[in-house]
Amino acid sequence: MQRRDFLRAAAALTTTAAATHIAGIPIRASSPLLSLPPRVMESDNVLIIIQLFGGNDALNTVIPAENDEYYRIRPTLAIPKAQAWRWLSTDLYLHPSLAGDGLYGGGFGGLMDQGRLAIVQDVGYDNPNLSHFRSTDIWLSGINSSDPFVRLNEGWIGRFFARVLPDFPAVLPEHPLCVQIGGTLSLLFQSAKGDVGIALADPQKFFELGRGSTPDEEPLPELDAFAREFNYIRSVAAQADQYSQAVLDAYTRGRTTVDYGSRGLPAQLGMIARLISGGLKTKVYHCYLGGFDTHVQQQEADDVTAGVHPSLLEQLANGVALFMQDALQQGFAKRVVGITISEFGRRPYENGSRGTDHGAAGVQFVFGDGDSIRSSRFGTAPNLQELDSNGDLIYQHDYRRLYADILLNWFDATPEDTAAILGERIAPLNVIKRRSVASTPPIDDTTGALTVAPNPVAGYGELIVRLRQLSQATIEVYNMRGQFVAELFSGLLPEGTSRLPLPPLRAGSYLIQFRSGRHLLQTTVTVGQ
Repeated sequence: MQRRDFLRAAAALTTTAAATHIAGIPIRASSPLLSLPPRVMESDNVLIIIQLFGGNDALNTVIPAENDEYYRIRPTLAIPKAQAWRWLSTDLYLHPSLAGDGLYGGGFGGLMDQGRLAIVQDVGYDNPNLSHFRSTDIWLSGINSSDPFVRLNEGWIGRFFARVLPDFPAVLPEHPLCVQIGGTLSLLFQSAKGDVGIALADPQKFFELGRGSTPDEEPLPELDAFAREFNYIRSVAAQADQYSQAVLDAYTRGRTTVDYGSRGLPAQLGMIARLISGGLKTKVYHCYLGGFDTHVQQQEADDVTAGVHPSLLEQLANGVALFMQDALQQGFAKRVVGITISEFGRRPYENGSRGTDHGAAGVQFVFGDGDSIRSSRFGTAPNLQELDSNGDLIYQHDYRRLYADILLNWFDATPEDTAAILGERIAPLNVIKRRSVASTPPIDDTTGALTVAPNPVAGYGELIVRLRQLSQATIEVYNMRGQFVAELFSGLLPEGTSRLPLPPLRAGSYLIQFRSGRHLLQTTVTVGQ
């Protein structure tokens, strides 16, 4: 591409301050990507984020089938207990559309039975915002602020890569850090230093748009604004050229072992599987399933497995189950963890249109191999007798607990990184297991033990720490939502048993967390009146 043609294209791209694109790569005030430091580069871990836009109805996803109040407040929408899928002999029931069948890898029911799915109930944040757009920004940014005057213009993934990559944005990595399937680039992948991902819908078209976009001219000496602008646009074009080839090469080499179909979320997950299979070194993938804003006719009156919401749940469960089946057959299942996010749940009471309105606390799913996640239920069934002042569910878990899990255990961030990225100290949920990389020794989960005596505490209590070796430790107290309350100890603890007095705490339940290097231990304590 000659300079004259290149500058003509560049001029069209720089006429406004808004983001534009070259071959799906957003153009902003700085070049988006760079090389990775060793601790991130050496890991081949992959994260998949599935966004359920519209606000998924948590109560009709994970069914409180043993609570009579559920059937009283949802006389036409409640899922009959006899039709819900029950996990073993527990009180955990899923919508029947999530259960799946043999054709689709068993759906979420099969994944639960296989130990490859975790369910996190009652996820939310303080002062919930019921606007689709603001609440989505809160979830994608990782910053809890419903104040409309607080701008949320960075994603938590974008902040992570911008923070931990010291050369950002001077050097291009071999492959894109993040890939969004379809649409324009999400807030999730934006940072103050530039965007850390690309958006593509079709690898072949992405290649055709980006191929040959690097100009023949060398970078200009940056003596004036024109030269700086030329060099900046040139670097974006070079990325489009480089990544278009890398993406197409991976897609061409890659394969799938199951039939994902050609539409919807399963097809998006099929593309991700093929890119991973083909060797693309992308760290985070983002895909999207819309339609969850179910104000009217959420499901059919005579069939709880028919209608808008059941069909969306079926698409979600079948797509994820197919992906996990494919990942297992191709041998990359241990490298991949996936999560769902949705901007809020729905109100407990059904409305007058056989639907549900915007609510607060929701539910999240985490999928992965049994070596990567702890397959279980985190949290308890929602308390339908105790709602907030707006008549909504009261959340149990800060939504950032799962983000802290990912940052600390999957992407090897430090606690200091995590606190900076999420705006405050948040306790990880411990759904995700730490996976060691080549230069990292395996994590020994038996490094020590924590107990509280007495428990419950009435008056004086102490934390008993048993360690196998001398450790530089930090011990913190969090509320059960995962939000920081107090630091109990920071310093050296000897091998053997140490006893530390608990600080004065209000009545309630608390999480106590011990950190030493890569080791993390947690226990809970109840404090009486």
